[in-house]
Amino acid sequence: MNTTALARLRSWMRTQGFGRFFVQQPENFAWLTGGGDNTVVSFRPVAAWLEITADAVRLHASQIEAGRLLDEEVWGIEVVRYPWYSPPSSEGPNDAEHDLTPLRLVLSKEEQDRYRALGLDAATALGESIRFADAGWSEYDLAGAIAEELWSKGIQPLVLLVAGEERLFRYRHPIPKQRPLGRLFMGVVCGRRHGLIANVSRLRSFGHPEAKSLNEQICQVEAAALNASQPGATLGEVLEKIRAGYGAIGRSSEFENHHQGGLTGYRSREVLARPGNPTRLEVGMALAWNPSLPGAKVEDTFLITEVGLENITADPQWPMTRIEGRLRPLVYEG
Repeated sequence: MNTTALARLRSWMRTQGFGRFFVQQPENFAWLTGGGDNTVVSFRPVAAWLEITADAVRLHASQIEAGRLLDEEVWGIEVVRYPWYSPPSSEGPNDAEHDLTPLRLVLSKEEQDRYRALGLDAATALGESIRFADAGWSEYDLAGAIAEELWSKGIQPLVLLVAGEERLFRYRHPIPKQRPLGRLFMGVVCGRRHGLIANVSRLRSFGHPEAKSLNEQICQVEAAALNASQPGATLGEVLEKIRAGYGAIGRSSEFENHHQGGLTGYRSREVLARPGNPTRLEVGMALAWNPSLPGAKVEDTFLITEVGLENITADPQWPMTRIEGRLRPLVYEG
């Protein structure tokens, strides 16, 4: 179990006057168990609940799932089994009714270490796939290669987007299609392992004339976001810096065409940055900003530390450039 998470939840339960609380949502199950997975269908809970009281944790699980969960996902706790055809209700306050997101946002040292390992593996899996790809591949081909690399590292692709030259300039959320990659293409991953999710985007060019200039522009917008992402700042305040960043490159209207990211962790966006959002950044939180233009996007996952932002999805094999003191990804050429 994640003792830090359990202590936070129990403290919150006391303030709410709850003697027991039931948890089933995958992000909360993973958070409390230190990375356990109660899903079979992607990011949807199976028939299993954690019952939390002041002095105990019990797993309520169907006869189908109980053995596997105890063997592979949760260890050393009491289990209450029930027939697969007769699931009980939670019989009390639960995380479908009460949002636990604020309790998850500041990550413990153990969670941060786990996140760093995931971030490196997710970035290298995506980078290796894109560097190996050929302009004649289809988007399906690249998506398959990325998925294979991710799963080889135990990472589940919750989001896997691919856009070739034809679709990259048209869509911000390009689900892979049977279309050619062409001279400029992008891969985007939100990869989950042990509950945490790493978010990363990369682009490759085979001589596309706009690739370099577009990447330079969007990295300037991102620099505004990263510079503003200081402890004490609100998400709404950072978002206004991003809006100004689009204006500074003469592309103000692009702010409206895609969300810009926000806090990440046990969901790809734990808190999406919206105008006026009052959530204050703290050391130990994780961020994934993703400014974009037609034909360009930049995205990595950062931890907020005592000494600044730490890029946990940096790929040592990917070409980088220094922008306002930070190494940021170039478009891979050739």
